Amino acid sequence: MSKIAVLLPRESMLEQARKVIREENMDISILKVIKTSDAVYEARNAVADGAGIIVARGVQASHIRDYTDIPVAEIESSAQELGLLIKKARQILKKEHPVIAVIGYRNTYSDMSYFDEIFNIRLKTYFFDEIGEAESAVNRAADDGAELVIGGDIVNELARQKGIPGLFLESTEDSIRNALKVAQRMSYTAEVERNHIAQFETLLDTSFNGIIKIDSSKRITIVNQPAEMILGDREESLTGKKLQDVIPQLSEPLIDSILNGARDMTSTTVYIGENPLMVTAGPIRAEDEITGAILSCSRLTGILRTDRDKSGAIYRKGYRARAHFSDSEMNSSEMRQCVDMGKIFALSSNPVLIYGGSGTGKEAFAECIHNNSAYKAGPFVNVNLGGMTEEMQMERLFGNPKADDETLKKGALSISDQGTLVISEAEGLSMPVQYRLYRALRHKTLIQNDLERSQILNNRIIVTASENLEDRVRDGEFREDLFYLLNSLVIRIPPLKDRKKDIEAIVIRAKKRFAEKYSRFLRFPEDAMEVLFQYDWPGNENQLEAFLERLFLTAPKKTVSSAYVRQLLEELYPRKIRRADGTQVVYRDPEAVRLTEVLKQCNGSRARAAKELGISTTTLWRRMKKYGVDTQGSQPGK
Repeated sequence: MSKIAVLLPRESMLEQARKVIREENMDISILKVIKTSDAVYEARNAVADGAGIIVARGVQASHIRDYTDIPVAEIESSAQELGLLIKKARQILKKEHPVIAVIGYRNTYSDMSYFDEIFNIRLKTYFFDEIGEAESAVNRAADDGAELVIGGDIVNELARQKGIPGLFLESTEDSIRNALKVAQRMSYTAEVERNHIAQFETLLDTSFNGIIKIDSSKRITIVNQPAEMILGDREESLTGKKLQDVIPQLSEPLIDSILNGARDMTSTTVYIGENPLMVTAGPIRAEDEITGAILSCSRLTGILRTDRDKSGAIYRKGYRARAHFSDSEMNSSEMRQCVDMGKIFALSSNPVLIYGGSGTGKEAFAECIHNNSAYKAGPFVNVNLGGMTEEMQMERLFGNPKADDETLKKGALSISDQGTLVISEAEGLSMPVQYRLYRALRHKTLIQNDLERSQILNNRIIVTASENLEDRVRDGEFREDLFYLLNSLVIRIPPLKDRKKDIEAIVIRAKKRFAEKYSRFLRFPEDAMEVLFQYDWPGNENQLEAFLERLFLTAPKKTVSSAYVRQLLEELYPRKIRRADGTQVVYRDPEAVRLTEVLKQCNGSRARAAKELGISTTTLWRRMKKYGVDTQGSQPGK
């Protein structure tokens, strides 16, 4: 344990300390009486002699703490000591209701709340944090009529100069014993901490994984050598930086969940340079407080080196994924959760099932998972078998040895070996194809016919679906065994209408892209954005992006009006209603039709149209904006 040095202002206090040390059988290496002016010098000498903890009091303790990095166990005067001094002060003053001042460092004194009543005195306290404030405190005490001062040497000398008697605050055995026990606990804690640091440093030096330690504010404090190699920078440069600045692909909410105690551990994947990494994070707990986190980073390996040439050749033929999670600028919490889950699922080689409506970007999301996994170096193959005959589905997935085309001869399962195969719209698979796929997934074996097992597979399957496969199982249209094999690593991408923040992100991205492409710079005021928020977007991201391109090409003004957005929506996606005979007609709001007719009759004059309709021009203008009718009486959708 750390050695303890006891530095005190008076010999009488040192004698009491010796007595306590003998009684408690304490191992104290240095005991010394020192002058306040020499406190820092003596403390540094004690450290040079091996001391790791200093026991001191008052001004001396404050000086040592302020001007060194040495831990200090401070002697605090007990209520009993103060009570004895108050009694002695009354004897000196010989007054019925004397005014007594207690002056000194706040942390030197215990609670004196009821001393006035107990001792029949007027007690005034003057606490300070800097020794330079002592003279001011004594002056205030004198102005307040203090008849006696209790404090340390400096306070007593200042009081004497004012003609005020003083009593030195003597520490008793109890307060010295308490301080020595605190010092022992500090020494033990420091020893435990040193052992922990030594063990942690050994772990850092011997670990093959990259280890990163962060504090509660997510700043890097320690990085080992493998982490330096992964991050491509030295520990000296990385220390003190925000984790998000060093690994921007790492989900900040995920790390927050570790630091706020919501998770005890989490694993995810990130991509740094050409390295797919698995990152496992766990909190550092000090008693009930989380003081930081440890992140362990390891490179994902899954493709055998002997197969790299083959998978690389296929990769170069165009079977590659281009989307990355870092490309996604979605702002909604729902999509952030999907991305976090996708990064976690990228760790696994088991099938992933992605649900989402048309246009939600399921296939792009599958590309992101592939690019965040150990399969990134292998091919990425995407097949959509919806609408195909059973024979065509079999051929596309499992191959046909008799086919002339090399792709059809091998089949998607074989081509995607050592990589990822995405089967889009899985609800369209025929039952025999579902059975053959189940066997391939279950046994990791490609079976091109019922008699021959031709290839052991090492790939990961991602399946996308627009409909709930469980409903199709219930209806007898999807195999139960295949469903349960797929229904484990499941991601559900919510429709765009439930993600308003993502609508805004897509608009911002489109403004930048189309500004570069068409040199058109448009502004979207809040009312125009609100129209986009209110629309359901059944085609999700695909529909919104296509709509925005049309809007950028045709908007008549630089500031896009809400009326024009409504007009274009009605024109491109008119609402339809079904008649009793089964025919469909385009629905147009009767009020919009009426506004259009009146404005045409009035040759676009809003004043005349308002008078004709019996409303104010302001009300007319609001209704025109609501229904996207212009002053010429152009009806939305015509």
